[in-house]
Amino acid sequence: MLSTDFFRVDVATGRAASQVRASQERSWMPFLIVVNVYTLGAGVLYPDIFWPMVVTTMSEMFAFSLAFIVLVVCFEGLIKAPDRPIEALRERLARRGRFIVGGLFMFILGLSAYSTYKINIPTVVPFYADPYLAEIDRFLYGRNAWRLMHEVPPQVGLVVDFFYTRVWPAVLLFGMLSGLIFVDGARLHRYAWGLFFVYAVLGTVLATLFASVGPIFYTDFYPHAPQFINLKPAIQGNPYISNILGYSGYLLDAYRGKQLAFAAGISAFPSVHVAVATLSAWFLSGFGRRWAMLGWSHAVIIQFGSIYSGWHYAIDGDVSLILVSAFWIALSRFYGLPLMPDTSRRGP
Repeated sequence: MLSTDFFRVDVATGRAASQVRASQERSWMPFLIVVNVYTLGAGVLYPDIFWPMVVTTMSEMFAFSLAFIVLVVCFEGLIKAPDRPIEALRERLARRGRFIVGGLFMFILGLSAYSTYKINIPTVVPFYADPYLAEIDRFLYGRNAWRLMHEVPPQVGLVVDFFYTRVWPAVLLFGMLSGLIFVDGARLHRYAWGLFFVYAVLGTVLATLFASVGPIFYTDFYPHAPQFINLKPAIQGNPYISNILGYSGYLLDAYRGKQLAFAAGISAFPSVHVAVATLSAWFLSGFGRRWAMLGWSHAVIIQFGSIYSGWHYAIDGDVSLILVSAFWIALSRFYGLPLMPDTSRRGP
């Protein structure tokens, strides 16, 4: 069975709880400053995009996230205090309610800022890096990596589509919301800084410096280059992943028509999908070996799927995995946290 450490309730009460909250609020200040600069920067630089994007992201995420929070807190109350679940719910919301809702709003604003910056990448740095990224793939793998991935049976596409389009968003929201609800102190700080690193540093700064569109858009932006001309027909010919072309058409239409749409924007390097999956794997590893197995299995599938589906070059995910892992290890040393719990100290 999976360890229940993930859902352990904070037992601090009274004056001790107040001291803990005050200490944590002070220690959040550097993070809040950096995130607000990133978020408000998008609002100041691109107000015509950022504020409508906030509304769009809010409409897509807020109701579901709030329902998830209520459901999980109610479930926790039934498990931890079956004789008084309503009282347990009130205690949890009184202790962390404002923190949870504030964290959710910050995440939505940050994600809106990320989408805003992503949409504007080609206005800052025109797309140029794809030929170099494709060449790196050919150097490392002997050919375009998508061809190597498509040597597996086409039914694998069913797994790829399920994990890439359904499981990945759920894992992101589960990690963020569960962190807000259950995780305290340095472990939550580590995860929060990790999310910021993924979206602000990798997804914004590096994505702008290495502006690229990815294999699935290669022929749309580099029409005279033949090496990816067979990718879209291969995707179209696989009924398990042919819907990917609908998603890519949605993004391409939004790009060409300068439309504001949820999750709009085109960027390949580095892979934010793989970066989030890697971050989630490290986060889950902190709760035990079985959680780690789930997290890293998901990360491997997402890396494979990012290449198989044509969204990314292999190097996109490779770099994301290396950089996120290095940052997580550095954060762990800074906060004095283990990468995984020491099970040898537990009793029978």
